[in-house]
Amino acid sequence: MKKEQMSDDFGKMLKKLREERGMSLGKLSELTGISASYLNRLERSKRKSPGFPKLMALAEALKVEPWTLVGSSLSWDKGETMSIKELIFNHQIQHNGNLLTAEEKELLLEIIEFILDAEWSKESILSDLQEIGEMISEIKEL
Repeated sequence: MKKEQMSDDFGKMLKKLREERGMSLGKLSELTGISASYLNRLERSKRKSPGFPKLMALAEALKVEPWTLVGSSLSWDKGETMSIKELIFNHQIQHNGNLLTAEEKELLLEIIEFILDAEWSKESILSDLQEIGEMISEIKEL
């Protein structure tokens, strides 16, 4: 997947959704805490798509799921790669017949990233397992 394509699609979708809701850049800035100038650069594809916290703030303010903002850029060609974050947030994920919420996806991503990044040595295995257990408890409490 080309980064430029994702940025272009993201900016176009952001502007389209904002305008459909009759929002100015100032109003979206007020709702999200993201500066109007940064939002303007996103819409003009002068900035890459934002990180997770900003993406969630934008999705909430625009009353859409996060994948609505970024999902239009995805195409599944053989050999394409994507980050775990893109995989999780650009798709509706179902477990036991229920769609995962954005919060559940965020916690799931944290668990996966922690597992992949953990040292997992003789010295760290107990603390690594404890940390994973705490994250699992947090997702189960939702």
